[in-house]
Amino acid sequence: MKSVLTETQLRNLKEHKYSCQGISIVEQYLQPIWRELVEKLPLWVAPNLITFTGLMVNLVSTAFIVAQDPNGEGKATMWAYLFAAFGLLVYQTLDALDGKQARRTGSANPLGELFDHGCDAVSTYLVALCGVSSIGMASFPMMAVFFVVLLLELNFCYHWQTYVCGKLYFYSVDVTEGQYTSMAVFIIAGLYGVDAWDYMLPMLGISFRVGIIIGTIFFSLLNYINVFKVILSRGAGKNGSTVADTSVVSPFITPLILVPMVFIYASMSPGYVIQNHLMLFLCALTLPIVKTTILMMLAGMTKSPFPLVDPIMLGPFLAICNLYLGELVPEYYALWLLALFNSASIVYLCVSVCIAICEYLQVSCFTILYPPPGTKPQQDGH
Repeated sequence: MKSVLTETQLRNLKEHKYSCQGISIVEQYLQPIWRELVEKLPLWVAPNLITFTGLMVNLVSTAFIVAQDPNGEGKATMWAYLFAAFGLLVYQTLDALDGKQARRTGSANPLGELFDHGCDAVSTYLVALCGVSSIGMASFPMMAVFFVVLLLELNFCYHWQTYVCGKLYFYSVDVTEGQYTSMAVFIIAGLYGVDAWDYMLPMLGISFRVGIIIGTIFFSLLNYINVFKVILSRGAGKNGSTVADTSVVSPFITPLILVPMVFIYASMSPGYVIQNHLMLFLCALTLPIVKTTILMMLAGMTKSPFPLVDPIMLGPFLAICNLYLGELVPEYYALWLLALFNSASIVYLCVSVCIAICEYLQVSCFTILYPPPGTKPQQDGH
């Protein structure tokens, strides 16, 4: 397979050092538990295998919900929602252990960081789909689309921030809090059904469902503000530019292209696809955001220009053209083709990047030697 990374990108990646700052409210209490748990893992277990195992559990649990509730009406079974909560707990826990296992075994490398964050981008998407169903957002289909786009673009902005300053920042209310809140929502939906969200909040005059949506938007916007404060003031490159010495604001072009196409299609669909096939629509139109997030991570770690456009962005444009031309391909089948293309594009990128990095660093993605030749296990950090 031809390498998708240049020699310069691979050399920069090899020299990359992980840097982070801050800790969220919940995470500081979970760190002792995670440190205890990682000691139970065999020393021969590769950190990336830990991450991948958690992602697969997360993926399977989400697939059950999407299959049972394709319109986001909250019609999945009790066990599907409980399994989704379990799947997210497994992913969140294993995701917290992989870095500790890498430091414990002396096998930390840039591939591990990229693999971890790439899986996080996919998991964010899966959690958003489960959230749409467990809250029963079919009653507000356009809000459901906004909800998913808001979360996916926030993750994109987190890594845009890292691309600018070379450091990943954690805020007081961050991903960990969002994951545990999502677990609670899945459990309540499983035990009491999505009708539980119709209960009116005293004094506020709004339902729990609307309250959850407003709360998610509020805390997301707070983090957007924090992120853009960093983007606009802490450029690590020349004259306040990015780590790749490019404009700190140029990555905004990508969401500026993608996001409007999502809502244009949603508003012009003759088959009311966001009402009749909401999950399919989200797979077809919002998955490109996941790939652009992974490309942003890659640009930051390789200190190379972020590609403002990508072939995956052509899909939503062609889908809109298909509607304008009178559905040359029936809408339902066109969206299926687009969803499959998106998935294949992301898988191809991830596999090809992993192969290129493994060959360059002469490491294996899912196995390690213990102790690795010429290294010593490191003390655990963040």
